[in-house]
Amino acid sequence: MPGGVPYGSRARLIMLYLQSEALRTGSRDVVLGRSMRDWLARMGITIGGKSLKDVREQAERIARCRLTFHVKVAGGKVGLVNQNVVDTAMFVPSKDPAQGDLFTETARLSEVFFEQLRKHPVPVEEAAIRAIANNSVALDIYAWLAYRLHALAKSTPVSWSALKGQFGAGTARMDNFKPTFLENLKLALAVYRHAKVELDDRGVILHPSRAPVAPRTMAAPGKVHALAKPGT
Repeated sequence: MPGGVPYGSRARLIMLYLQSEALRTGSRDVVLGRSMRDWLARMGITIGGKSLKDVREQAERIARCRLTFHVKVAGGKVGLVNQNVVDTAMFVPSKDPAQGDLFTETARLSEVFFEQLRKHPVPVEEAAIRAIANNSVALDIYAWLAYRLHALAKSTPVSWSALKGQFGAGTARMDNFKPTFLENLKLALAVYRHAKVELDDRGVILHPSRAPVAPRTMAAPGKVHALAKPGT
C-alpha cells in the first residue's frame, strides 16, 4: 500500500476536485466514479496506463493523510487540530475495467476539513487550472495568490526566505530556489490575469487584486471551483 504524504500535480487535482464538489453540492459526500474521471479529462489528464496508477496511488495517500489546522480560541490563544481529510475509505477500483469507471464509491470529507473549507473557500477558474494542471508548483502559487490577493487591504511584502519556506521544500540553496519559483510565478500570473504582484530584491510585493473570478459566478457549473485556504 502506498505510504507517505500526497505529492505532485495529480494529488493537487484530486484535492481540488474533492473540495470543489463538496462546496458545489454543500455536502461532505463527494461522488467519484465517472464524475472525477470526466473532470480530470477536462484538466487534460487521460486516465489510463501510468496515469491511472499515479491517480490511484495519490488517492490512497490522500485517504491516509492528516492535516493540522491552526485555530484561534478564546482569549486570543492559538490551538491545533489534527484531522483526516476524509472519514471513510476513499477510492474503490471498478471490478470491470470495460465499464470505464475509475472508482465506484463516494468519499466523505471529515467534518473539520469540510467546515474549514466552507469558512475559507478560494475561488479558482477551471481554465486556469487546466492550463497549469501538470505543474504542481505553479498550481500551489496560483492557489496562494487566489487566496491572498483579493483579501488584502494594502500592499504586502513577502520575503524570499518566507517564499522558500512555503514553496521551496527540498531545495537547500536560495540561488537554486529563486529561478524555479520565478518561472512558476510567471506561469501562475499568466493564468491569473487580475493578479498584481511586484518583484524586488527582497522578494515579492502583493497588491490588492480582483479575485480570479467574480463571487457571483461561483455557482456556474464547469467554469469555477473553489478550494480550501492554502498555506500562509
